[in-house]
Amino acid sequence: MSSTNRTSSPRTGDVANDGLKALVAELQSVKMLLMLQALAMGYKQKHLASALGVSEATLSRMMPKGFSKGLARVVENRSASRAED
Repeated sequence: MSSTNRTSSPRTGDVANDGLKALVAELQSVKMLLMLQALAMGYKQKHLASALGVSEATLSRMMPKGFSKGLARVVENRSASRAED
């Protein structure tokens, strides 16, 4: 039997797993930014949910609390300012 200490050096599988976890976290962040951008551009939540293949309820749970109401005000203000131009 070998007496090597496995805790002192990470195994290749552990390093690869950590890399995959970091990649998944980054992709989730990018997905969230794209969703927020689409909503800020005026896309309706139900259309975005449909494009992502999730229910509106699931999409709502993915959003930060109170985000939809604040975003609705921003979109409304942006639309009003464009109408004045």
